[in-house]
Amino acid sequence: MPESNLTFAKIVANPSSYSWSQVYSAGKLFAVLSLETQEEIREKDYLNVLGKEILETLEQEFFTLETKDLESIKQAVLATSSKIPQEVTCSFVIGSVTNNVLYVYVLGNGRISLKREEKLGNLLDVRDQKSDSLKVASGFLQDNDIVILQTKQFSDIISIGTLTEFMDGLPLQEAAENLAPLVHEKEEAGAAAIIINYKATAEEAEAAEEETEIEEPRETKEEAATQESPFYTPSVSSTPNFFTKVKQFFFSLLSRVKARNNLALDLNHPRKVILTIVAVILIVFVGSIIFAMNKQQNEKTLSAFQDIYPQAQKKYSEGQGLLELNQNLARNSFSQAVAILEGGKDKLPKNSKEEKQVLDLLAKVNSALSSSSGVTNAQAKQVAESVSPLLSAETKNDGLYFTEDSKNLYGLTSEQVYSLDNDGSNKKTLIKNDNDWQKAGGLSIYFGNIYVLDKKQNQILKFVQTDSGFSKTNYFPKDTTPDFSKAISMAIDSSIYVLSSDRSIAKYTKGNADNFSLTGLDKSLSNPTGIFTTINDNNLYILDNGNSRILVFDKSGNYKNQYQASVIKGAKDFEVLEKDKKIYVLSSGKVYEINLK
Repeated sequence: MPESNLTFAKIVANPSSYSWSQVYSAGKLFAVLSLETQEEIREKDYLNVLGKEILETLEQEFFTLETKDLESIKQAVLATSSKIPQEVTCSFVIGSVTNNVLYVYVLGNGRISLKREEKLGNLLDVRDQKSDSLKVASGFLQDNDIVILQTKQFSDIISIGTLTEFMDGLPLQEAAENLAPLVHEKEEAGAAAIIINYKATAEEAEAAEEETEIEEPRETKEEAATQESPFYTPSVSSTPNFFTKVKQFFFSLLSRVKARNNLALDLNHPRKVILTIVAVILIVFVGSIIFAMNKQQNEKTLSAFQDIYPQAQKKYSEGQGLLELNQNLARNSFSQAVAILEGGKDKLPKNSKEEKQVLDLLAKVNSALSSSSGVTNAQAKQVAESVSPLLSAETKNDGLYFTEDSKNLYGLTSEQVYSLDNDGSNKKTLIKNDNDWQKAGGLSIYFGNIYVLDKKQNQILKFVQTDSGFSKTNYFPKDTTPDFSKAISMAIDSSIYVLSSDRSIAKYTKGNADNFSLTGLDKSLSNPTGIFTTINDNNLYILDNGNSRILVFDKSGNYKNQYQASVIKGAKDFEVLEKDKKIYVLSSGKVYEINLK
């Protein structure tokens, strides 16, 4: 593959004493690397020297490979990782393009995004992985795809929404120049990214076209052509064949002439000749009409088929190629294929071979769409209240909000925060509201500290447990003024997530707002009422009452699944036990159980 079909632009932050980053590119190999230490190392340029050694090792390992595929490059990356000391934290993101195949690797944490046509999504977004852990993926590239390799620090600064905005229709270099100031103003030395534009060569485009048209083997070549080929194969109209009609007409006419001869023996030879000539002329005339009709019908069928099948087949193959990289983009491609096929199938003759090809492809696309939809029609069964002490406590006690930890249950009213034992007994006042909060919008507990969201003060009050009770502090500094006027629910892991009635979700870490948004939703939230996660959970859950569903996202906001059940529409609250693979929902005073996949 000529290297000229890969163009790129780089973004690299300025190094510091504790952090360093770099972008690497050579032929078909690309990488971004950041290195960080907790303490300043006395050796001058230690991280710079170490980083260059790591990149040189990667280059040597990669270019000595005889065969470059997912596994062989993985071994090269693992061999390179041995150069990274344990006391150094790395974010190492690598990509390699072989023909039209992209291989990507994330050592430590980092993000890889793909822009295809007008859509941009994440191929890999690794957040909580150890520095010596590796994640890999591969898939087919299409002409004009844009791949962005990003260190974790870069992805922390530049959200997927910001990336989408700055990549919208701009040349690579201009997009990089516009993103660079956002990176430099944060003074995050580990932030680095490389934006790569892939252009397919003529040979690759032809190979990709052939590759996307590979189908499952059939019993015979003729049957395969009939059922699966994306190209048009001529077929006879469902009306009788031209030669059949001519044959029928000829024998009908011949039988009449023969009968006439038997009945009228006075026909002389010249008259027989004339009659034969007339019969031949009639046969040719009728045959030409039938032939013209068949030709016109076939051309019409050909035009309709070519407007439908090839582009739908292309979208289907595109979706299959994206399944392992990004299910959200795969679903978009499958949905587009369904729309094309549904909109055009009625233009084809009924029971024709072309209609059968379209319907067969439609069945395959619908099957792929269903398996990748990320929608689960859940069976919600009623269970005893005791299976969820938290929801059981809500049915028996007054409270605006409830939460729990491993020791107790907690309730919040306008007057107090109180605790209960796990069996709902031994109610005890922990914090009296001495004008501390005016209009509560959420309650959470984290490592024994109690957090109360106050919508009036636009503040989260942090009550820290001491020997004499609880002392109050403010989570946000004075110069930070978030808008919590519409807040309705709160959840805490190491960060705080706030859900508002206007369907927005904000994420805060150490008192600062993060770049956070939900991506991949099939339809927007409708009357959401609850948000749930804990430090031990891998995912973020949202109670979306208006759509009768519970949504599942990873903690970067990427859509993963949804559970739909009618009882969710009237749900008051819910909790998730990831370890037990259970969701419990409180609806109409009853507790329901939904199994997690």
